[in-house]
Amino acid sequence: MKNAHLRFGWLTYVKSTEKTTTNIRLRLDRFIGEILPDPPRQAKAHFISVIGGDTQISAVSAAISMGERFMVEGPGVQPIRVCLERNAQCYKGSLQLAGRKKPLRHLIGVSEEFAASGTLSGTDRTLLADSEALFVWASLAQIHGIPGIPDWAEWFLHQLEKHKAVVPMLGLGCNPVLVKGNKEQFLSWLSDGLWSSTIRFPPETGPIHWPSLDLRQTLLPTEN
Repeated sequence: MKNAHLRFGWLTYVKSTEKTTTNIRLRLDRFIGEILPDPPRQAKAHFISVIGGDTQISAVSAAISMGERFMVEGPGVQPIRVCLERNAQCYKGSLQLAGRKKPLRHLIGVSEEFAASGTLSGTDRTLLADSEALFVWASLAQIHGIPGIPDWAEWFLHQLEKHKAVVPMLGLGCNPVLVKGNKEQFLSWLSDGLWSSTIRFPPETGPIHWPSLDLRQTLLPTEN
């Protein structure tokens, strides 16, 4: 894709010992992070995707397992120190490029909270990889088991914004958000909307057909 490299950022890992200093810099194509109030200019990483060689990827994978910190930066993300924290999960793969003898190695790191965010219906925090109305509404409806129809997506996102329940997060290659709230709160908003006729049930009974939401579409970069 034209100018694809301009969307990439950098992940830098520096490890110093008495005898040596390890300095690794990898291309970062996806990142989701949550800025911490204290200390300043640090964030909790929830998702990182990096590309590099065997040695580099192995070193970063080991660093993630030990809870080490990294520096990340890229388009829309100023340099900031991040950590995936405890119980992060790592997934490795290979990318074979034409004209290259050895494949590139690909590493995805996911925080414990983000890995479980699609299954924990009792939580007051939901991490989502996209801020588009239908994606947010469909994700919360599925996670919390909330009845509804796709047509309510824009209205529901407005309710989240009205109650200051949706917070933009740091993102590279995506537009992630943090949604604050639980099933009882969301059902209360829906009840008020139905009673006031701001939203309505379909005029006919029958199954509700939700559009297919593909993760590849959520993380699909914009062409430059």
